Amino acid sequence: MIQHIIFATDGSAPAERAADFTSSLATNYGARVTVLHAFAPMPTFLGEPYHSQMVNKVLREAETLVDDAATRLHEKGVKEVETDILEGSPAAAVLRVVEIRKPDLLIVGRRGLSTWKGLILGSVSMAVTQRAECPVLVVK
Repeated sequence: MIQHIIFATDGSAPAERAADFTSSLATNYGARVTVLHAFAPMPTFLGEPYHSQMVNKVLREAETLVDDAATRLHEKGVKEVETDILEGSPAAAVLRVVEIRKPDLLIVGRRGLSTWKGLILGSVSMAVTQRAECPVLVVK
């Protein structure tokens, strides 16, 4: 049975389609959903006050992203939604949260990249499908 789903999003079109799959599965199973977004670490060489300004800007954008995703899930009938934002390599951050929270399912969007490694799956979706300790659904 699926009781907890982690939905990792970057705000891309595949992630929006993954949100629809997430809402469908969560409503069918009565599962709770954690909307997760991770952003790359900010360079420290910027110095102050520029580093703090950049971090605050990225955090505001991340909060908007996860809040919009949570609202979308609520509107589609998901009753229990929480959000989480992490700074760090997106793949490593998602895997860390999966390891700690032990969801029944991880849902991510597929995103093609220009590198050979990312041609079929995006680098984040490829990494989590290979190393996650739970089932992973990658949505095209």
